[in-house]
Amino acid sequence: MQREKIHFENLNGLRFIGAFLVFIFHAFTINREVWGDFFESVPFRALRKLTSIGHYGVNLFFVLSGFLITYLLLKELRERGKIHIGFFLVRRILRLWPLYFVLVLFGFFIFPHLPFGTQTVHEFWRYALFLSNFDEIINGSRDNLNFLTATWSVSIEEQFYLGWALVIGCFQWKRIRSFQVFFALVILSSLVFRFYQAGEPRIIYYHTLSVISDMAIGGLLATFVFENPSIQWIENLKKWQIGLIYLLGIGFLFTAHKVLPGRLILLERVISGTFFAFVLIEQLKARHSFYKADRIPWFERAGKLTYGFYLFHSLLIYYLCKTFEYLNWNQQAGYFVLYFLLLLASNSLLSVISYRYFEKPLLNLKRYFRA
Repeated sequence: MQREKIHFENLNGLRFIGAFLVFIFHAFTINREVWGDFFESVPFRALRKLTSIGHYGVNLFFVLSGFLITYLLLKELRERGKIHIGFFLVRRILRLWPLYFVLVLFGFFIFPHLPFGTQTVHEFWRYALFLSNFDEIINGSRDNLNFLTATWSVSIEEQFYLGWALVIGCFQWKRIRSFQVFFALVILSSLVFRFYQAGEPRIIYYHTLSVISDMAIGGLLATFVFENPSIQWIENLKKWQIGLIYLLGIGFLFTAHKVLPGRLILLERVISGTFFAFVLIEQLKARHSFYKADRIPWFERAGKLTYGFYLFHSLLIYYLCKTFEYLNWNQQAGYFVLYFLLLLASNSLLSVISYRYFEKPLLNLKRYFRA
């Protein structure tokens, strides 16, 4: 008998919020040197400040991934008495690998021969092994090919899934408490690692051990939700209480590097991850939310397109910036508005085409790999 497929309301909307945060952050930062003096005006500096927390969209992605994958595995464990590791890995391969390798192969072997193309100093073997985050630590500061950099978070997800599969396969846990202890140890290990690497910003941002706490927080949340489907204190939160937590969380994202100087930066990921875990559980359970992500027009549908939306946007930023610079359309603010609208439209269109004709047919194969 086919098992009932789980659907979490507002998860797709949250995915799109995460992707869009990264999108607007990069739209104002990648290749910013091509724009004229207007880009240093007070309004544009304010816009850059406003969009500067967009990189936290990746943190939100990680928390969502840790939550969803862990919840699905716990459900399989309860229904089947064990977790089919092989099927789990095949499903992850069908989701992550195809589009990832399309971008990687394009960046290394096709892009250098196209107009505006350049040869990257990144090393293909690390990308082939889903170690692009480590390559970014080693080579990223010497290479401005930002559309390859976008794969760093996909590599970390794949490392998490492989590591998670190995842990489950080795220990064959039956009790949720074992999962909770494991995630707590991952978070603690990440804090210790960040403490000793606090003076290395690229390691702090890109290293697996530095950021894996986000997925562990999501996984830990999944164990509590799985054990307690009804969480009264979340369900009964009033709008003003939810709003206050959002204000405090967003305020922290804007000021993290000021309120956490020096080695205290080790806490940044845990605090932001905990905030995003609250956002997730609030969207799933709260009765008095001031918004629901899936009810924002188009967000639920757009959430299905986020993988392509995320991977393609840096490539399109590169080409559009180079084109506008070549046409000398980079000296007036109006041209930047046109650039942004074209970027949003082209990225959305490419994501729709990718999902409908490339990703979805492959994702449909996942039904053959469910225990």
